[in-house]
Amino acid sequence: MKAIISLILIAQTIFACALCTVYSPKTRVVLDIKTNESVISEIDVKWILTKPFTDTLKNVYDINLDNNLDKTELATVKDVFLSYVKPKNYLSHISYGKKINKIKSNQIKASDLDAYIDNDILHFSYKIRLNYKIVKDNILYFSIEDNEQFFLIELEKNGITFDKEIFQENIIDLNSVSFYIIKEFVSEKQENIVEVKKENIIKADENFLTKFNKKIKENLIEIKNGNNIALITLLFVSFLYGIVHALGPGHGKSLAFSYFMATKSSCIKAFVISQVTAFIHIVGALILVLISIFIIESFFNSFVNDSIKLITKLSALFIMLLALYLLYKKYKNKSSSSPSCCSHHHEEKSTKKQDIFFVLTAGIIPCPGTVILFLYAFILKTYFAVILASIFISLGMGMVIFMSSFFSIKINKLTNNYQKVKNFIEIASPIFIFILGLLLFFNTNII
Repeated sequence: MKAIISLILIAQTIFACALCTVYSPKTRVVLDIKTNESVISEIDVKWILTKPFTDTLKNVYDINLDNNLDKTELATVKDVFLSYVKPKNYLSHISYGKKINKIKSNQIKASDLDAYIDNDILHFSYKIRLNYKIVKDNILYFSIEDNEQFFLIELEKNGITFDKEIFQENIIDLNSVSFYIIKEFVSEKQENIVEVKKENIIKADENFLTKFNKKIKENLIEIKNGNNIALITLLFVSFLYGIVHALGPGHGKSLAFSYFMATKSSCIKAFVISQVTAFIHIVGALILVLISIFIIESFFNSFVNDSIKLITKLSALFIMLLALYLLYKKYKNKSSSSPSCCSHHHEEKSTKKQDIFFVLTAGIIPCPGTVILFLYAFILKTYFAVILASIFISLGMGMVIFMSSFFSIKINKLTNNYQKVKNFIEIASPIFIFILGLLLFFNTNII
């Protein structure tokens, strides 16, 4: 039972840095159907995001560090939002006629797009111009959904406003609603306003890593303003950030510990492997940001999140393959005769390939926490400082991974005089690595 509980805990922590910042925010959408004399004039649409998502954007776009998004910063957020939804027809589908047409949508013309903060939550609002003549028995159909699943959109059932003398509402599902016209012409517009219940927002304290993140951002702004001393502070803070960040769940520490328990290695070799693993971890984040900005041309997309999930699954498969190879290697060495000079050379070459495979496997998963750092570079235009900071973050992370490897090597050497214990460890460690990979593979769907 203890073993099962331990494995569950490991599954929740292995490579948990992939959960740092990137997620799909639940988004509530409020509608207000406007009528004017004999026409349906427009639909006022309001998006209500979440407090965590708002805080994430604040960490990125709060340039003046006043812990708020001012008009200039919100204008940037609005432009990024518009670049995501406008090419996708505002993620909406509208039809009007005697029957609902779910295949082809009418052209959507939006105006008056605004981004604002209310109760510490980001809101987007805009108007969809319609100018549809009110015809009895016609049906106005509205649906809104993000097929890429970046925004998890739901219509706010108690937040749909319309004239009950004109329309009869029919909620179809979480994303769709239809309005059946029960009256031919209207001379006076009567509005039935349904207030949206405001959620009680509990302001959470900043955690330790968030404070480090803020400190890095402060120094980047100082560097941008010409303060060269801030660069030294930035590098020191970045190194500490890497250590604290790597001390959290995941980051390959369990994998590194098990790997060096199963293989013979020196401390110098373990140090190099640990640092390269951490460096690849950072490079992966940079590549995802570059693709997101220059190819997809938007921060508002599910590319980073989906990529991390896919890479994590591939990494899990590679981890299991590595474990099987280590078991096969142990079996082969046990069944073979005494090693010759040629076999020793072959063994050394094989070990190098094995180490390279481990480095790529353990470091391939990019950390979304570092993704935010690279976003700072493109927003603040402090590319050189961010590159240096990322290198020092990787050095700090590599130190933590090395400490895990160092203890593993020392334990391995202590068992040299106890052959039975050594044989058990050399077999148990690859099995444990395989279990780590298996748990990582199935745990990815929960991310």
